[in-house]
Amino acid sequence: MSISGREMEPSDVIELSIPVRTDLVVLARLTAATLATRVGFDVEEIEDLRLAVEELCLSLVRSGDDGRLRLRYTREGDDQIAIECSFEPAPGSPDNGPPPDDLSLRILDALVDEHGRSQKEGHSRAWLRKRRSRTAV
Repeated sequence: MSISGREMEPSDVIELSIPVRTDLVVLARLTAATLATRVGFDVEEIEDLRLAVEELCLSLVRSGDDGRLRLRYTREGDDQIAIECSFEPAPGSPDNGPPPDDLSLRILDALVDEHGRSQKEGHSRAWLRKRRSRTAV
């Protein structure tokens, strides 16, 4: 991403890696809000995405887990954002991740267009997609 002030291109990708700490999830939320603003999401859609990213991150870890959350934000076309989050445990720690929580799944259902979970390269992974529902002005 350039700091030249140019608009993001559809192919722009943002990657963020943070230690598993609830106080640092704000960085994941802020990144999502910044990208959503550039795509033209309205205030409600931005807030929905911020909440969804927090839920996505927290759904991959259990209390006391140590390791890193790796997030990848991708602008898809002119009106959609995809976010993938994976949990990489600290060396020697298990990575079986918590089972999907019914409340967490319902929250994501209400906030985003699509979401899911899987294993990728031996790590727990969750993803979401959100489309802008209103035409940008």
